Amino acid sequence: MNTILQSNPPVHIGVDVAKAELVADLQGTIKRYPNTPAGIARLTRAAANLPGAHLVCEATAGYEKALVAAAWKLGIPVSTVPPQRVRQLAKVLGLHAKSDPIDASLISRFGATALPKPSSPKAETRAKLDSLMRFRDELMDSLKRENCRHEHHDHALVRKLAKARIARLQKDIAELDRAAADLIASDAELARADAKLREVTGVGDQSSRVLLAFMPELGTLNRRQIASLAGLAPFDRDSGTTTGKRFIRAGRGNIRSTLHMAAISAARFNPVLRPVYLHLRKAGKPFKVAIVAITRKLLIHLNSIMTKILQIPLAG
Repeated sequence: MNTILQSNPPVHIGVDVAKAELVADLQGTIKRYPNTPAGIARLTRAAANLPGAHLVCEATAGYEKALVAAAWKLGIPVSTVPPQRVRQLAKVLGLHAKSDPIDASLISRFGATALPKPSSPKAETRAKLDSLMRFRDELMDSLKRENCRHEHHDHALVRKLAKARIARLQKDIAELDRAAADLIASDAELARADAKLREVTGVGDQSSRVLLAFMPELGTLNRRQIASLAGLAPFDRDSGTTTGKRFIRAGRGNIRSTLHMAAISAARFNPVLRPVYLHLRKAGKPFKVAIVAITRKLLIHLNSIMTKILQIPLAG
């Protein structure tokens, strides 16, 4: 893999990504490239010629993946950021107009302001697991919708087709589960991590797979960083002499919801976390507050397990 040394200050290049086209803000000059291998090659060559180039694009339903992979291959720093954060900056700046060139310039400005960290490529097995688990999430959403509405169908044929659709979704989900289990078993490091995570009472097969697929940083960050990444770090809400309630927000919702369910089980059966939960409840903490605390402690414990597996010394 070629590597471009970043001895210069970062120059954030905003790229507005669409299915057919990439619109790049190259230091104030707007360039358009087709979202094809040839177009991506032209864009990355142009970026490589700019000292300190750092590509920034929004997450756009996967249309950005080829660009990100090409940047990784060339060693060009690249960050994929949530679109809502870019739109929040537009509101702050009072920018109401919207077009591809405007968006590209705005993304450049966001990069220079927020200084997003470059992303790192996932190992091939983790990337495949990510794909399996994301599609499983989509099918689970469809299954929930079908289960909620199928009993309200009045026509016999509609009920029959709805029942068949539910059965098909269940079959496909089971097939994805088998594929995920086989994939993890085929990778020695993932298999060891999966076994260690599932040793913790409250963490089941699905919880472990979600963590391995959607939180590759597990075991590489300190306790504060990993809690923040999952949206489990409490934020202050103080003003003057008023001290408000702490609250959690942002972070990876799929990780947080998975850990939340695992924490409910841990609060009942985990020999270490159950006494903590009972102590919080006896101290008058509401159920939700106590469970959030258990969820955070569970994540920190799982992070420490992965740190030992990866054998990475962490500061803080």
